[in-house]
Amino acid sequence: MAIFESRKRKVLRFLLEENYSSLENLASLTKTPKQTVLRLTKHLCEISYLTKVEINIGLARPISVFQPTNTGIMFAMLENEELPELREISKVNSVTIYHDLKLQQIRLKLEADGYTKFQSSWQLTKILRKRQEKVPKIPDYTCINPQGDKIAIEYERTIKTKKRYQEIIGQYLDIKERGIIKQVIYYTDDGFADKLKQLFQSVEFVYRKGRTEKCLAEHISYFNFLE
Repeated sequence: MAIFESRKRKVLRFLLEENYSSLENLASLTKTPKQTVLRLTKHLCEISYLTKVEINIGLARPISVFQPTNTGIMFAMLENEELPELREISKVNSVTIYHDLKLQQIRLKLEADGYTKFQSSWQLTKILRKRQEKVPKIPDYTCINPQGDKIAIEYERTIKTKKRYQEIIGQYLDIKERGIIKQVIYYTDDGFADKLKQLFQSVEFVYRKGRTEKCLAEHISYFNFLE
């Protein structure tokens, strides 16, 4: 029973941070077979801690996506923690859901390697809005690497135009100048990491603060590209 309760709390805390997740990702989170997570999520749905929605994200068949109810949120909240406002799954398009689920897989792999304190873009947006702060670029994630440095994580499912990357590189260089983010890691689907790196390396000028600036090799070294 203690193990079951521990998994229940772990799942709900993760969903509190991530808004929603899939059976596959929750199985990775709890390090258990899908059948075990299926029983857990079924129980949580039965006691009204979770809701389940079938989402078509372009795969062979729809997938089950789970989100905590207000009751589930209250169960998972820590003492004196502010009640979060989650995005309703029904109001999120399937492309964004697919992107978020892939990011969660990246997060879980990085956590296994010792990365901590993940904050997603929607969490960062809420924090910045509350502080009335503006930043040049909000990453998909920020987290702390095993060396104690804050890094940015981006998942690039589709490759953007060269002009758009000129803007993005400039935005991140502004962030680097502030000393906030020590490194940016771009994750891609298989076969695209080296190509994206080559695209970044081909950028000769970037856009910063309304002007163009020469892009140097040391600027590109700020970025890492993985699959």
